[in-house]
This record gives sequence, structure tokens and C-alpha cells, in this order.
Amino acid sequence: MFLLVGSLVFGNLREAVKDSQKEKIAAIGILKASQIGAWLDDRHSDINTLAIDSYFATEVKQWMSDGMRDGIQRLRIENRLRAFIDAHHYHAIALYDASGRFVLHVGRFIEHEEDMTEAALGSMRSGRIRLIDLHRHDDARLPVGLGFISPLSVAGKPSGAIYFSEDPSRYLFPLIETWPVKSETAETQLVRIDGDKVQFLSRLRHRETAPMEFSLPLNTPDLAAAQAVQGKNGLLEHAHDYQGAPVLSFATPIAETPWVLISKMSEKEAYALVDQVELLALSLALLVFTISVAWGWQRRQREQAAQLAILLEHKVQADAALLKSERQYHSLFDSAAVPILEEDFSQVKARFERLSASGVHDFRGYFKAHPEEVKHCGLSVRILAVNQQGLDFFGVKSKEELKQHMPRYFLEDSWICFAEELAALAAGESRFAYEVPVRDGGGERKELLLNLSVAEESLDTLDHVLISFIDITARKQAESRINFLAYHDRLTGLPNRALFFDRLSQAMSQARRNRKHVALLFLDLDGFKPINDIYGHEAGDAVLRMVAQRLLACVRAVDSVARLGGDEFAIVAGEIDHPAEIEKVAEKILQAFAQAMILPDGRECSVGTSIGISIFPDNGNEMDSLLAAADAAMYDSKRSGKNTYTYFGGKPFAVNDPEAWIVFDREHHVGVTEIDEQHRELVRLVNRLNGAIKNREGDDTLHNLFEDLLSFTAFHFATEHRLMEQYGYGEIARHDMEHVQLVNEATHLQTGLRHGGELLALQSIKDWLLNHIQYADKPLGRFLVGKGVR
Repeated sequence: MFLLVGSLVFGNLREAVKDSQKEKIAAIGILKASQIGAWLDDRHSDINTLAIDSYFATEVKQWMSDGMRDGIQRLRIENRLRAFIDAHHYHAIALYDASGRFVLHVGRFIEHEEDMTEAALGSMRSGRIRLIDLHRHDDARLPVGLGFISPLSVAGKPSGAIYFSEDPSRYLFPLIETWPVKSETAETQLVRIDGDKVQFLSRLRHRETAPMEFSLPLNTPDLAAAQAVQGKNGLLEHAHDYQGAPVLSFATPIAETPWVLISKMSEKEAYALVDQVELLALSLALLVFTISVAWGWQRRQREQAAQLAILLEHKVQADAALLKSERQYHSLFDSAAVPILEEDFSQVKARFERLSASGVHDFRGYFKAHPEEVKHCGLSVRILAVNQQGLDFFGVKSKEELKQHMPRYFLEDSWICFAEELAALAAGESRFAYEVPVRDGGGERKELLLNLSVAEESLDTLDHVLISFIDITARKQAESRINFLAYHDRLTGLPNRALFFDRLSQAMSQARRNRKHVALLFLDLDGFKPINDIYGHEAGDAVLRMVAQRLLACVRAVDSVARLGGDEFAIVAGEIDHPAEIEKVAEKILQAFAQAMILPDGRECSVGTSIGISIFPDNGNEMDSLLAAADAAMYDSKRSGKNTYTYFGGKPFAVNDPEAWIVFDREHHVGVTEIDEQHRELVRLVNRLNGAIKNREGDDTLHNLFEDLLSFTAFHFATEHRLMEQYGYGEIARHDMEHVQLVNEATHLQTGLRHGGELLALQSIKDWLLNHIQYADKPLGRFLVGKGVR
């Protein structure tokens, strides 16, 4: 009887130890796969800061259109790319034109860059970032390559592609090749299917080979990697590793890649404790049996032995649970490369239920209206465990100290982000990620990317929530710097053309609401070219910087000074009561330019400026008409002897009827009646929207008119798709992709209507409509007419 009890007790312990090892291997595999996925997402975010920058894409396209000459424009592009490489630690960046031809490289040369035409074209066709998978180079001295290629678009039309070369040995391979606890046989491997073979991508612990130099046939019997790449995921028992040894493995596919991550340990090592337990079980069982036989005649002793067996069972089970807990959490928490916290949200869950019972269903809205409730919930969260990385980040020595001082790490923005976390948990989400600002242990502001995961068995109670985070402060600072460079002139620090148009739009919108005027000044330097010719380009750059500073000194803080390119500058002066007020600014500028400029080497030079002035709304109600008026006035100043200012003296460029802003005539016809009639209706809708803005008809009216425009635009695009499909138009994929991009841009512009950017939005709508007709629909019209469509 006692032998049977001992067998059952230690059988339970054996299974508990086995389950502990399986869970540990699975947890490590899932954690590393999650870290790889987060790294890929981070890389995509980095790339998008450059790839979706319309200003950068426009500059690249202009440089390509101008023959890709060496000069200042190429230098600006190269400097922008070098800054991006430095900020995000890429190996190299390469540019490709719209035909997929390699045109520019910055950074370390990678030999295959010139052979990526198909990848570049594929990226432009899909409109998405594509992974250039791990690969070896012909030159064996070069490391394994990895990269990402993304399209560049201008006005929704692909103009090229950009390739980012990555060094996987910098982060990816070290992440894969480390195991969080001491082990003789454990390792993680990154694999993929390669024809009829399994390709091992990372360095293997038990082979003296470099990454990607080892593969095995796909039909290798019981090979864990072969099972994984053929779709078997999760725990792989009774499998073998690349050495032929029996292993306990866990396979996790990496989303949107051909990779599978395998975490494994030899069965001999994984189950070593089981063997020890079995030996102990046999010894104890024999001991109990011997005692029972020897003292079988003593009833009282038999009862004591039975009680001892029961106590032993409870102790063994408790020890097994403790062993499982210690091995799992010590390995995951103490050895993880990122800060991890385990928290108990059970009191928060109870609060959710009370609020729900009282009629609260919109938790996001509730927490937004009751910020004190958010802080109350935050203080009720119990910290169960913190790994060493987390303690180090917050500058504390224990979880108790962290809990005590937790409020001081939170900024006001932190509580807003925590409210989003609470709303997600209340909605039943078990995994999500978001960015949150906090203070670290030194009191410095840090930006974190936080990943939250609720254990499956805790979904109903929220008593086991795992939170990990990475510090993305450097990335956010780099993004901020890149965004600044995207909208500011690198040489002078002034707003560039893109930001200038936004400032002008905002000033015109505000002036319309307040019944004020806006003055637009165009400035072109007089005598600047000889400075470059005589003193050199460095002196010319110094003069441009001094010009920027003198212009800033002549205007109010609320005014905007921009460099449009070369030696052209512009000033936007808003909230003016009378146009004559701007004369003082113009006179001040001319006086500032009358003083000589001292070059860095001590020599003196002089430049003047010709100024053209146009006034909103006197000389135009739309941006393009106001710009044309200022430009015309500037040329009048040139013809008048330079170094002077001139008001635009002609009639206003704007039409009297705001709903006749765009004139649709025969020049815009494509020759297909159905398409031409729909174009005419689109123009009518845009003109109607323009009239509503000019007449200040209210946000609701603007919203409804924009919705009508979007709806009819979708109908028009469906018509074109039907005709292209019916008659076999060869450019249907490209044409449809441009439609999708145009609708996306229009949706973004709709946001501008609600934030004071209606004039810029309206101008953008006009530009993309007329450009789409000219460069996309007219070629389609010629094709359809050739097929007999009228």
C-alpha cells in the first residue's frame, strides 16, 4: 500500500518537474520572439519617419528629375541620410528611382545594392515596407546582410524606393544567441525553409560555423527545425536537434517574416531532475515498504507511517510547486535583458465591475472625465515582482521601495497613458503596447515603449499581469530631430518651403476669422552670386545665415521667416489691421541690409534685397493667388533698380465668385464622356467647398461637403477601375494604387479642416485633383479612346 502511495506521490512530482521545464523553454521562446517582433516594429517606425516624409521624397524626386547632378541638392540628401544612419545605427542607405535603378548610396558599400531592382519595384507596387531577408554576400569577408526597402511617394505617386541595410550581428543575433540561465545544452535558433533544406540563420552553439553556413535536409528524421518550418508550432516533444540528440523544443513563428524561432534544451539536461526524483522515489518507497513489513504487527506504528506518507506527499507537492515557481520566475525576471514587472490588478478589476454595475460602459470616456479615478486605480495596483533591470531603471533596491515611490515616477502625461491602459483592460484586451513618458531613478524624463500581457489563467481576475518596457528616448529624440530637419532649412534653421505653406495657411485662416490682414513678403537677394564667385561657397553660406538672423531681428515673434531655397526668402506677417503697417517692416529690412556683413575671415561684403509684398485678402483669397501676387511684385522691385520694396499693384488674383475657383474647360478633358462628366462634378464639389470656407459656413457644413467629396471621389475611382478592367489597361495596378494613396491623403487633409488648416487643405485638394487629371487620367483617356470608348 505504501509503495503504491509513494509511486503516486512521486509520479505527480515527476510530471510537475517536466511541466516546469516545458513552461520555462516555452516562456523563453515566446519572450525572445516578442523581443524580435518589437525590434522589427521599432525598425519599421524608424523607417517611416523618413520614408513617409513628403518633403524629403519631393526633394529626392526633384534631384532625380534634374539629372541627379552632384551639387548642393545631392549633398543635402546625403547629409539627411547620414544623419539618419547615425541616429538609428544602420549600415547603409541606398536610393532607387521609379524604374528601380540604383542611383545613390550613403554609408558602408554593400555589393548587392545595385541588383535590387525587383525588390524596389515590388515595394513601390505594394506601397509597403518589405523585408530583405538574411543573406550572405559573394565576398565572404562581409557579414551576413539584412535590410528593409520602402517606397517613396510624391502626391500619392511612387517616385522611387529607399533601402536600409541592417547589421544583424549588432542586435538580432546577440538577442537570439543568449540564454537567460546557465545551461550546458540550451540555445535558441533562428531558422527558415530554403527549398528542400532547413537553413540555420544564426550562429549555433555546438558548431564552429558562422551564421547561415549550416543547413540540413528538410526530410531529416525527427528534426525539430524541420517540423517547425513546415508549420508545427508550440511544444515539440520527442524531436532531435541538428546534432541528432533528443531535445525538448518550442517553436515560435516571427510575424511577417519567413523566420521561426526555436528554443531547445537536451532532454537529458531538461529531465535530469526527474531522474533524481525517480531514484529518490524508489529509495523512499522501498524504505516505507521495509518499515511497513518490519512493523506490520504494530497497528499504531502503521497509522503513524500512513500519516507520515500523507505529510510527505503534501511536502513534496509543495516543494515541486516552489521549484516550478522559482525556476520559472528567476530565469525570466532576473536574467531578462529588459525591465519586467509582475503586477496584481485584481483590485482594479473589482473597481471595473463596480463601475459597470453602476452603469459605466464607456471606460475610456469615464477615465478621461475622472482623472482622480485613474490615480486611485494606479495606487491600488500591487507589485508582485520586479527584475534587476527594472530596479536599476527606477533606482531602487526592492519592489517595496518601488511601490512606495511609484507616484514620483509618473508625469501628468503618464497618467493619461495609464488611463488608456485601464480602458484596454476594462475592454478585455490581454495584450497591447503603447508609448508612455515617465521619470527614471535620476529624475530624468524618459520615453518608454511598454508591452502589457495578461496571463491566460488571470483574464477573469487580472491578478497576474506582466509588463515589460524598453527605453525609446534616444529614438524619440532622433525622430524629433529628423522632423525638425524635415521642416527647417539645414543651413539657416529657418522654416523651409513645406512649413512656410503651413504657416501661411494658418495666418490666412486666422485673419479671415478675425477680419484682419496678412502680409506676404517675397525677398530675393541682390548681389549674392558674386559673393559665392569671389569668396567661395563657405562665405556664401555664412552670408545666408547672417541674412536669416537680420530678417528675424526685423519682424515680430509671431511672424514667420522662411527660406524657400537658394537666395530666396519669405515672410508671413499676420494679424495686421492695415496693409500700410508692413511698410515699417520693409524699411527696417532694407536698413538692415544696408550694413556690411563681416565674413568669418574678417573681410566685408554687401548684399541687398528686392522685396515683393502682397496682402490678404486685398490681392488674393487663396494661397496660390497670394503667392503669385507677391512674386510679381518682387520682380517689379528688381526692374525698379533692386534693393527696394514694391506692393502688388494689379487687380486681385482671386476670382470674385469663390465657387468658380477651379475652371474646368477643354484643357482638362480626357476624351471619355463618362470620366469627363465625373471630373466636372468633382471640380464643382471642390469649388463648393472653397465657397463654404470663404463664406464661413461652419464646421458641420465643411465636414458634410468634404464627406460628399470623398464619397463621389470613391465612386469616380470605381468607374475608372471598371473601365480599366473591362478594356485591359496595362497600368491598372499603378493607377489603382494612386487612387488609394489619394484617398488616404484626402482623409488626412480632412483633419486639417478641423485645426485651422483649411486653406492648405483646399490648396492640396486642388493640386492633387488637377495633377491626377493631367498625369494619370489623360493617359488612361487616350488608351480608352484608342479602344473606341467615347
